[in-house]
Amino acid sequence: MNNNSNQTNSSKKENNAISDRLLIEGKSYTIPKLEQKIVALEDEVANAKDEIKDRLDDLIRLKSYLREISLMQQFDKFIERKADIVKKAVYLNKCLLHFVVKSYYDDIHRYKDYCGSKWVNSHKQAAYTIKWIVKFKPIQIRENYDSESVLTNEIIDINLIFALVCAFAFLDRNSVDLIFSEKKAVDNYNLSLQIKNQEKEGKQSFYDKLLYNLRYRPFSGKHLIAIFESLELQCSKNA
Repeated sequence: MNNNSNQTNSSKKENNAISDRLLIEGKSYTIPKLEQKIVALEDEVANAKDEIKDRLDDLIRLKSYLREISLMQQFDKFIERKADIVKKAVYLNKCLLHFVVKSYYDDIHRYKDYCGSKWVNSHKQAAYTIKWIVKFKPIQIRENYDSESVLTNEIIDINLIFALVCAFAFLDRNSVDLIFSEKKAVDNYNLSLQIKNQEKEGKQSFYDKLLYNLRYRPFSGKHLIAIFESLELQCSKNA
């Protein structure tokens, strides 16, 4: 009886000894050694993440400088084509423009992290550009022009119009041509109704619908992405 009991205790000790060592990927570890390795790797990963974050911050900062310059140049070309009253009434607030660009790249890199993608397509670039220009409104109205007697619809909507101009720069030429050719056709149709004094209800172009939605309707980056993807699909069908 005592012999059986001794054998049982001995067997338990052997099992405990075996369970204290683990074979992982061809390497033998004791549990304390494995715990030490886990802690060391956690520290290593944390340090690597900090380094990557610092480098990502540097990358975004440099890209932001370049993007801000690009948007300022686009604004100069955009405003140059406007009437004198518009030129005098508005100015580009560089501080707000900085927030536009920073938020734009936050969205871009958040998408990249989520999808594991290195690149972001033109639809997303266009959508996030509109989203943040419309939100921050970097084009401001000068105080002495901020009255109902002076403000026109173009001045009031200047940020929305500028957002579309910047966004369309990312889209393919066929999509942009389709937008403006359809707008021209609809504008001509509506003008013909006015000339003929017809009581028919006028039409609204894709461009004007988009402008209306930016002005009055809540929208998201995803919503705009879907719109631009559908537009490109329609262009490919027409080709």
